[in-house]
Amino acid sequence: MLRTLSIRDFVTVEQLELDFQIGFTALTGETGAGKSILFDALGLLLGDRAETHQIRSGAAKAEISAEFGLSPAQATELQTWLDEAGLDALSADEPGLLIRRNIEATGRSRAWINGQSTTLAQLKQLGEQLVNIHGQHAHQALSDPQSQLSMLDRHAGLGPQVKALREAHRQWQAAEQALEKAKAQDQSLAQQKEALAWQIETIESLKLAEGEWDELSQEQQRLAHGAELLEASTAAQTLIDASDQAMTSLLRRQLSRLESLVSKDPGLADAVACLQTAEIALSDAGRELSRYIDRSDLDPERLSQIESRLGDIYDTARKLKTKPEHLIEDLAKAQASLEALMQGSDVAALQKAVDQAKAQYQQLAQPISQTRQAVAKSLGQAVSNWLTELSMVGAQFTVMVNARTTPAAHGLEDIVFGLAHSAQSASQPLAKIASGGELSRVSLALAVVAAQATQTPTLLFDEVDAGIGGNTGHVIGRLLRTLGETHQVMVVTHLPQVAARAHQQLRVQKSINGQGQPTSQVLVLAADQREEEIARMLGDEGLANPSRELARDLLKLA
Repeated sequence: MLRTLSIRDFVTVEQLELDFQIGFTALTGETGAGKSILFDALGLLLGDRAETHQIRSGAAKAEISAEFGLSPAQATELQTWLDEAGLDALSADEPGLLIRRNIEATGRSRAWINGQSTTLAQLKQLGEQLVNIHGQHAHQALSDPQSQLSMLDRHAGLGPQVKALREAHRQWQAAEQALEKAKAQDQSLAQQKEALAWQIETIESLKLAEGEWDELSQEQQRLAHGAELLEASTAAQTLIDASDQAMTSLLRRQLSRLESLVSKDPGLADAVACLQTAEIALSDAGRELSRYIDRSDLDPERLSQIESRLGDIYDTARKLKTKPEHLIEDLAKAQASLEALMQGSDVAALQKAVDQAKAQYQQLAQPISQTRQAVAKSLGQAVSNWLTELSMVGAQFTVMVNARTTPAAHGLEDIVFGLAHSAQSASQPLAKIASGGELSRVSLALAVVAAQATQTPTLLFDEVDAGIGGNTGHVIGRLLRTLGETHQVMVVTHLPQVAARAHQQLRVQKSINGQGQPTSQVLVLAADQREEEIARMLGDEGLANPSRELARDLLKLA
């Protein structure tokens, strides 16, 4: 249950600290005093979107916090949620939750759960387990088929199942689209596959080895210039080492003469050393040339074979408009592309995928349909019983489950809320037959039935009695007080009949502060103050004795 609510600089509230009790609490006050501000503040704590205009004029930020007490069963359930959300464990001594949220003028919004930073998505998930808010415009949603479906599913506890069904429907539709696309593109894909297959066959016919083009090119260069290489090498080897005037012989003779003269002039030593090094290098060059000449093989037949092979490779590359050295890479790409096309355009495989996705959808949809049928009947009867209490004697509320001709994301049927004004009349769609007052009563009856079925401890009703008056107000008051025996119920109301049934009453009033700004305050009313407030709600501001007496009588009814 909600224990405390703290608000600072929010809309017209400058500062507010409230303690709440179990049972039925009525929030009353003049129109425009700011009664709904408390619910708006709680909505922000529980994940509603924040707007900067909600910050009180002149303030830098709005701050809202609330403390919730938890029953042992609820603490166990929420501890599991906290663990999955990665948040700290609850206190073992006195489990509770402290939720805070700040809204800054810059538009930034921050939130904390038990002192730990959290996301708005987590706030919303947590809020659904703590508080159920029935807004003042909830009856308007009764005209919306999607809202009707959501109400039924929520009452039936089908949330996770419908979520899974929507995902199954999405996958089914995706498979259908892939199949249709494959059929539409079948001719184009056939041409692409034919072109890829020809490219693969052409390259594979070469039986090309990795690196073969580069190796053959190098060998061809060597063989094609073999005669020239051999002639040049032989001439150089002869000049160096194989004639009377060989460079090595001439150098050796001059070096010997200079070496004998070094003793006469040491200045020749460096030059002699350089010539000695040159002699060694020249000898080495001669030996290497000799070895090169010995292993040279001029093979015209091999050269012809290589040039023929290179020609085949080059012609294939030119045909495919690529480079010879890229042929192996192109082959791998073509094979991968063809495989992808074969898989993507396999109509039989795609049809099988469609059939499997459809079967999965049907498997999930059938139990949901059965549950909706069963819950629709029980919900209709429960709401009809409350409509009788709410002065709609003989009215029958129905939940019509109409089979669809084509399956939808939400299932195999549409939901239509209906109303019959008597047992003898046919049920018609609620949006067409119900008046504004009747919509309000149906909305209230639905909210009460849902509240009785929910484990959510705190229920908020914002002007749930809109469009209702007279003795029906007494019925609503009794109804809400009964709910207050098992839940914490807070109601914004304009009806004295409803407020008088509350276990406690808060009055919201607006005034102008010293800066000329409107400021809302909330007062917890004592017994005599409640009498005065009920008398005001009766219409004459509590100045006449008849209103005072009626107020006392109304309070005695509780």
